[in-house]
Amino acid sequence: MGVSRVGALARTTGNFFAGRPNHVLACFAAVIILARGTMLFFDLDARYHGAIAAAEQSARSFAEVLAEHTARTFEAVDRTLGQAELIRRNVEAGRYATAEAVQQDLRRLQQTSPVLIALNWTNAAGDVEAHSSEGGPPRPNIADRLHFAAQRDNPALGLFVAPPFRSAATGSWITAASRRLNNADGSFAGVLSAALDQSYFTRTYRAIRLDNGGAAVLLHRDGTILAREPPAPGAIGKSFSGGPLLSHYLPESDAGSFSGVSVVDGIDRIVGYKAVPGLPLVVVVSYERGAVLAPFYQHLGAVAPTAFLLAIVIILGTLLLAKLNRRLAAKSNLLEVTLENMSQGLCMFDRNQRLVVCNRHYAEMYGLSPEQTAPGTTLRSILEARVAAGHSPADAQEYIDRRLFEVARPEPYYAVNHLRDGRVVAVMHQPKGDGGWVAIHQDITAQKRVEAEVAHMARHDSLTDLANRTLFMEKIDEALARLRRGGERFSVFMIDVDRFKAVNDSLGHPVGDALLKAVARRLGAVIRETDTVARFGGDEFAVLQTLAQDQKEDAIALATRILDAINRPYDLDGHRASIGASIGIALAPQDGASADELLKNADLALYQVKSAGRNGFRFFEPKMETDARSRHALENDLRAAIARGEFELHYQTIVGFATRRVCGVEALARWRHPQLGVIAPDRFIPIAEETGLIVPLGEWIIRRACAEAANWPAHVRLAINLSPLQFGKGDLAEIVACALAESGLAPQRLELEITESVLLAQDESNLATLHRLKRHGVSIVLDDFGTGYSSLTYLHMFPFDKIKIDKSFVHKLSTSAECAAIVCAVIGLGGSLGIATVAEGVETAEQFALLRVAGCSQAQGYLFSRPVPAPELDFSEADDSQIVRAA
Repeated sequence: MGVSRVGALARTTGNFFAGRPNHVLACFAAVIILARGTMLFFDLDARYHGAIAAAEQSARSFAEVLAEHTARTFEAVDRTLGQAELIRRNVEAGRYATAEAVQQDLRRLQQTSPVLIALNWTNAAGDVEAHSSEGGPPRPNIADRLHFAAQRDNPALGLFVAPPFRSAATGSWITAASRRLNNADGSFAGVLSAALDQSYFTRTYRAIRLDNGGAAVLLHRDGTILAREPPAPGAIGKSFSGGPLLSHYLPESDAGSFSGVSVVDGIDRIVGYKAVPGLPLVVVVSYERGAVLAPFYQHLGAVAPTAFLLAIVIILGTLLLAKLNRRLAAKSNLLEVTLENMSQGLCMFDRNQRLVVCNRHYAEMYGLSPEQTAPGTTLRSILEARVAAGHSPADAQEYIDRRLFEVARPEPYYAVNHLRDGRVVAVMHQPKGDGGWVAIHQDITAQKRVEAEVAHMARHDSLTDLANRTLFMEKIDEALARLRRGGERFSVFMIDVDRFKAVNDSLGHPVGDALLKAVARRLGAVIRETDTVARFGGDEFAVLQTLAQDQKEDAIALATRILDAINRPYDLDGHRASIGASIGIALAPQDGASADELLKNADLALYQVKSAGRNGFRFFEPKMETDARSRHALENDLRAAIARGEFELHYQTIVGFATRRVCGVEALARWRHPQLGVIAPDRFIPIAEETGLIVPLGEWIIRRACAEAANWPAHVRLAINLSPLQFGKGDLAEIVACALAESGLAPQRLELEITESVLLAQDESNLATLHRLKRHGVSIVLDDFGTGYSSLTYLHMFPFDKIKIDKSFVHKLSTSAECAAIVCAVIGLGGSLGIATVAEGVETAEQFALLRVAGCSQAQGYLFSRPVPAPELDFSEADDSQIVRAA
């Protein structure tokens, strides 16, 4: 190897000069010392500049990755502001009844992003008109804020990111991203603002774990620091506009590196920076120069004494020629050990591109034999040997030609080579004055892997490693571009996992996470390589299907495969789970010309599936958008309907077969809308249950019905339907007790009707509530028996007082033998258990007669009375002739 050649040359020369005059020996010693010093100088110079160049490249790379992450974050914030502006337009259009409804929608929108603290908009005077904050806004007027003035004074400003300021609520540092609001004539209408949590960026920087005293800073272009990791006391919110970055480097280039003393902590640093595209922000990553050069100085401290000692030995050796060979060989060995223990590969070539010296690490890095690295070997031969060993980039000939061209130029350079074996090697080339050069080769595979992981984290879901919303939107944009170029159609699927919440709540979050991972694997198994699966968060997934031959048929086939895959049982660490899936599908281009529109329409189709009972799929239809707007408007009206007194109660009588008298009355809610008139329960009850409004509405029904029933004959019972949601929210038993106490209605006259869904989850709290109601003296009725699971287990779980037979069986009583058999079986079962039975939907005398023969206890339906207001109720006895005439 090259180092051995140096020792052999010294020993041979020492023997040649033995016995010569002292001045000749002195000259020889001087030549040897100069040669050794020159080699040491080049080695140290290459190490020094190589360490700085590597640090600069690392800082620039991390700055570019973090700048891209920051840009993506603010793109998401900008999209959120756009959605908030849609809410504002709905407010202006009168689609919101109360400010609380607007605040709730803004808060739900805020919670979709981890970086958002609050959303609000103002009028032209700076008064906050709507906000997502709990309680009132921290500042009712923000006219003195910089971002307000900037948007007011610059109509074309677009998304503006303000310097940080103290939160009026918490005193912590925050910043604001804002957009201008315009009136129809283009005049200033106010500002739409998003308060951002600056600690979000600090947590991202902390996850990188920079070494060598590294620091990551998010800087506003006016010099104010928004975030820094590690923290520097007093730095956040402070302006450093006089620093070299803003005054010299950034005006010349949006990305680069430099060295200097930090204006933040006073430490000499190697700095890489990258301006965030389209935003007044700069990401700065730096390393402490002392920490970067610490290995160099450690090496210098080890080599300098050795070099000095070698010089002394050479001088003494010339005087003691007999001992020259032994001592010079020993010192040469020290030099060889120094080179061989370098962590980088080092090589030196002369002006003729022939190898002068290289260390062992260089040869091992490229799989070269001692013969292939012998001094005098040409660079071309070494490059060809590296190609043959597989330790070169993929395009071997281009790599050799480029390398030979680069070394011929008298300029230093830094190159990064991606080898065929997966390694990444950085080459720092330093020319010498005589036409030769010194190069240091360093394996930076681990560093590049960290950079790639940071970039991957910004575009993938951390739990399932699927694409996240950002990457999925990019994939849709790419598919739209292919559609415009070549007409390549594609489909977008929105998928909700049915019953995931039940698994997550009952078995715990670790099992819930394992279930989501299993769903992700099954989705990946049923799609093609050209398709994309994404997770948007929670139990929400999405699929982009491309290259469809028959678009709709292929979409149906994929939806079927997804349902089959997800519906198969799961074994999660010993826990068995069964779930389903609801799928909405939008076809491009007919269902949308943008990513946002396609996702929105797929989501509308998904909602239709969930409304129809889940576990299926539907394609988007234009009518869905109209229905969604109508439903949203109805939901907004429903929020204020109770306060405005728009609800009223109608009552339908229940007749006993034995007495022909009215023995009970069922309370039925009606909504008298000021514009739409009377709205049937089947339209507003599902909305009330989805929004949670069924709880206050149900409480109003209980109190109002009890108050009116207290004035009826003592033998007439009151029946009230309960929603399953009333069991999960609020103290139902306490509400019923208070209603009875306030109205004076005897508890024995109140019947509460529930469906089997209350017991389906086998929730102990639901059973406990039913038993508390029972202890109050209230009767419990099992409604719609026969339409669901109709399991006898429910009759065993709770002692019901009455069973109501669903009208779907009663209507077919005289035409369907199967329905007649079911009705008779239920009546017989009730009689065996001592439970009364009520037949719903009795409309004909024939049905009444058949039910009476079967032994049914009571009947309810249009044969006796339609639902009417309380003053129109008739409690008189009905005989057979009246029943026949009514029929």
